Amino acid sequence: MSSENQFNHGKNDHGFENIEELLAKTLEDEETAADGQEQTGGSVLEGGGRSAKSSAGKEETEKERKAREKQEKREQKEREKEEKRQTKARADESGQKKKKKKSNKPLVIALVVVLVLVVALGGVIGAGLTVVHTKLDKVAKVQVNREALGIDDRVAKELKNYRNIALLGIDARDMDDDSNTRSDAMIIASINEKTNEVKLVSLYRDTYVSLGDNFGLDKMTHAYFYGKAAQTLQTINRNLDLNCEEAVVVNWKSVADTVDELGGLDIEIKESEIKEMNKYIKDTQKNIGGPKKKIKKAGKQTLNGNQAVTYARIRKDSADGDHRRNERMKIVLSAAFEKAKTLSLSQLNQIADKILPTIKTNMSTNQMMEMILEINSYNITESKNWPYKSADWMHNNIYYGPPVTLKSNVIQLHEEFFNQKDYEPTETVEKISNSISSITGIW
Repeated sequence: MSSENQFNHGKNDHGFENIEELLAKTLEDEETAADGQEQTGGSVLEGGGRSAKSSAGKEETEKERKAREKQEKREQKEREKEEKRQTKARADESGQKKKKKKSNKPLVIALVVVLVLVVALGGVIGAGLTVVHTKLDKVAKVQVNREALGIDDRVAKELKNYRNIALLGIDARDMDDDSNTRSDAMIIASINEKTNEVKLVSLYRDTYVSLGDNFGLDKMTHAYFYGKAAQTLQTINRNLDLNCEEAVVVNWKSVADTVDELGGLDIEIKESEIKEMNKYIKDTQKNIGGPKKKIKKAGKQTLNGNQAVTYARIRKDSADGDHRRNERMKIVLSAAFEKAKTLSLSQLNQIADKILPTIKTNMSTNQMMEMILEINSYNITESKNWPYKSADWMHNNIYYGPPVTLKSNVIQLHEEFFNQKDYEPTETVEKISNSISSITGIW
């Protein structure tokens, strides 16, 4: 039995038939409740049909005929009303799934802010490289076997001029214990080492991919649950034909704390963004603690950590819709970096002492030092979401987002991001792509 087909056959190595049973039971309950409502609606329709049928096939007086017709009209109205309710329920459910699928994209901003701060906090310290090196030693280290990251030999050769770093935002409130957690956001920061151009690829967490021989096909977000950073890197490399060897892991609280330690970020808030920000500030506070102060007016103002995180989360505003997301990313990055450069040495030391230990990475201190020396020349030129095309697929009342197809999405990524014209995916990607399509029936 192939690893990809294990999805439909029995339990995995961790004893769960599906990890979602452990991590998203609430979602399953909601799905079941929705199904129950639809079944209730069906019984109403069937009841109406039986009522009409029982009145047929017998002689009736004029009075009885009129009463029957009146009853049929009432039942027809009830059926139409019930059909509208079910249609609306299905539309709402679909909208929630799509929202769930896209809701974590704004972590692109938050994760990259933290990555920039890792190097910026050292880069603006004027006490010499020895001090910078000492500070970076405070970053928590993650052990990763680089020989087991699933990097294809051909891919390693073709992408030798690109440094691809995985930025992982996990749903752990406490970074001291990231067991049994998922990666809410996965972003690839792709650095062209010849030009220092940086391109960002945000991976949808619900994307249906292969998690390796031991786990079969499942959501990409579950890779971190099964094997933390190492399993996530292997999953990314095998499914996208990449050469990711490095990961940086943070959570939302790390981001908010960083902004607060910087004294807040000075950002221009548009009138059309206020409603969306105030809508989600309470949600941010509920998840990570801290204040839930709302935005009262438009204009340039200093955002605290929770406000900055919320600004990073909103997907749209009433004026510009979904189109300003990438612009917000650059606004937050620029604000964080510029603020860090204005702080004194003692302030930066305090921030480094508090924030750097909340970040995890398998990058060595020397590798981070390399980035510090290049930080001023880095230029973020593009940000995309992947897969480019996916479908909505339900299995056992659980939502998945299979790429359509994995092969074509990988081809498009390599042609656009790495200028590999007429790219041919590896045999691994071809095999996984066929398995996904065979199981989902989506080609």
